[in-house]
Amino acid sequence: MFFEIFQSLSSTMGAGGLFDFGATLPLLAIQFLILMFVLNTILYNPLLTVMNERNEYIVSNLTKSAKLIAETNEIKTTYENEILEARKAAQLEITQCQKSYKELFDIELNKVQERYDSILAEYDSTLANEKASALTKLETEIESISEQILGKIYV
Repeated sequence: MFFEIFQSLSSTMGAGGLFDFGATLPLLAIQFLILMFVLNTILYNPLLTVMNERNEYIVSNLTKSAKLIAETNEIKTTYENEILEARKAAQLEITQCQKSYKELFDIELNKVQERYDSILAEYDSTLANEKASALTKLETEIESISEQILGKIYV
């Protein structure tokens, strides 16, 4: 039954029906292939080359930046090590300077202390001499006064 309907439709439609494979099909195929070739040469190939160049540019920049980052990290670690060594050396020099200045301060302090001790001893001996001379002078005056008192009492 279906076949009968198909035959009746194909007979009523005549040429140029649904499955008419005339000269238009190869012509359409050729047009399609020509259009594909033209689009491929005019649009797709330049677009693909630009995209490939762009990808190569991106990849080369990424590798360059990775190399630069690696070099930067190496330089950074080198300088950090140098800074650390310089800090250690500076700290060592500071402690040595502090130690030497403390020793110099102690030496100068001892010299000043000895000088003051000698001056104090000198003043002490001077005062002792003056005290002794004052006492001897007082004794002589007391003796002369006592002789005068005794002389006035016996007179």
